[in-house]
Amino acid sequence: MKVVRTAEVPWTEALSRGQFGQRRKALGGEKLTCGLWELPPGKRSFPLHAHLVTEEALFVLSGRGMVRTPDGTTEIGPGDYVSFPAGGPAHQLMNEGDEPLVYVGMAAVSGADVVEYPESGKVAASVGAWPSAKRFIFRRADEVDYFAGEPGA
Repeated sequence: MKVVRTAEVPWTEALSRGQFGQRRKALGGEKLTCGLWELPPGKRSFPLHAHLVTEEALFVLSGRGMVRTPDGTTEIGPGDYVSFPAGGPAHQLMNEGDEPLVYVGMAAVSGADVVEYPESGKVAASVGAWPSAKRFIFRRADEVDYFAGEPGA
């Protein structure tokens, strides 16, 4: 058993670039990872993305925000639980309010994932656990045939 006293875990910058910014308290887990996240007013969590292998979920503790998908936006607030199945629609969190959105973020990881970014046309493949995972990001337009460049193919 592992007990994490979140009041004793410091916030760390998880992302800070332009419209994207959030802090995280990593709570642990190997196959079911968990973290306490804070999304400041006016920020977005990550670019719009869809995991093909990893299932994600979040539970809102405080503040209000929006979940954005290709179908539009949905308001979320304290007590709301949102799940994102692997292979489901792309998603992104936005905080357009005036107070931080604080939520517990969970992910069922398998050691590898493929993530699509529909707005920028990128695909990312990752292997291993954060923060030491290896990640490879490509533009989908640069995709080549399986045998491209292979001698004798």
